[in-house]
Amino acid sequence: MAAKVKFERGAWWVFTHYDGKRTKKRVGSAKKDNARAEKIAEKINAALALGTFRPRGAEKPLPTDEALRSWLTAYEATLKPSTRELAEGILKRHLIPFFGSKDLRELREADLMAYVSAKVEAGRHPRTVRNDLSILRRVLTLLVREGQLQRNPASGMGEMLRRVHQASAVETEEVETWSRDEVATLLETARETDPRFAPLLALLFATGMRRGEALGLQWADVNLEARTLTVRRAVTKEGVTTPKSGRARKVPMTHALAEQLFDVLATRKSEALARWKGEVPAWVFCSEVGGALEPRNVERSWYRLLRHCQKRGRFVRALKLHCTRHTWATLALRAGKSVRWVADVLGHADPALTLRVYAHALGDEEHDLGFLDFGAPGRPQTAPRAENIRETEGRSDEIPNNLAEVAWRAGRGSNPRPPGSKPGALSS
Repeated sequence: MAAKVKFERGAWWVFTHYDGKRTKKRVGSAKKDNARAEKIAEKINAALALGTFRPRGAEKPLPTDEALRSWLTAYEATLKPSTRELAEGILKRHLIPFFGSKDLRELREADLMAYVSAKVEAGRHPRTVRNDLSILRRVLTLLVREGQLQRNPASGMGEMLRRVHQASAVETEEVETWSRDEVATLLETARETDPRFAPLLALLFATGMRRGEALGLQWADVNLEARTLTVRRAVTKEGVTTPKSGRARKVPMTHALAEQLFDVLATRKSEALARWKGEVPAWVFCSEVGGALEPRNVERSWYRLLRHCQKRGRFVRALKLHCTRHTWATLALRAGKSVRWVADVLGHADPALTLRVYAHALGDEEHDLGFLDFGAPGRPQTAPRAENIRETEGRSDEIPNNLAEVAWRAGRGSNPRPPGSKPGALSS
């Protein structure tokens, strides 16, 4: 690393070799410019010796904390309220306290692995740590796109964290689902103890919709004649928003579910005459005042239902309400529905996600290898039956000396000559 003065193309230049790169600066063509160029070269060499040299045009440092806050402010409009709240919590409690003002240009994969190790040791799940680093990776990707960074050190952290999870796990994980008997028990108990909650639970089991999407259904989205539901919105704790995928989709429903929704509509019309001046609320699952149900009240109804099952001595595992979605997907795949169809109904943008999450629901490996029979010659039976083997009573001349002779004795009618005999010789 050094700076040198050269006269090229009719002018004095200062060439600097730094960090494997070469930069040049044109000083001038006059004789006096030679002295100026020498002074510039001396200053550069002094800065190189002290370690304070920064190439011309080099950007200012990119502190991690400032970059993360700037990203959250700039892209807040693109995030749903729940996503923004989650991202803000990750920045405040995890990423910024750990990385601080470290220059992103100096960030290396080893620094990211140090973060992973620290958080996993603190008890955070590797998948949760991956969510943390996905935010940092998004910020780094934007900086690379803008030309402020040469590379993204977090580009391969997803695979790295998958390996960390495999190394730390003591058993394989599988999505939790209910059996058919458990589903029947839940629906029966709901009809007995909470008739207003029962239709919502039946819809979740019969369609695989997310809870927020079911709460966001309006009667305009229900086509009882075609037996389809259109998912256009979701109701979350932050209010009404778009579905998680950001796009609408149609979901088929069974005859039984269509009949239940027809009964719900009839009930709403009766309630409308008594409470709402004859006007049926727009929401399929509405509160007692006609508004959309709040997710937290639905959660309370769910855990109340689990307690009712326990009091009645009915065995049902206390899983989360979201497992209705997992149960639907598992039953659909086991029934032979294609991964593409299941992904479309669930609202997954990529069927690969459906396959990755619900691979356990696919059929076990088949043991019928008939598809590999390409017409090669062979015997229908390669070993003799026990009753066809003669009792030898110790006579060595009657004991078959190889498997081919055993097969011949079991089916001598198909081959008159035993193995190893000469042509023309017949057996007795």
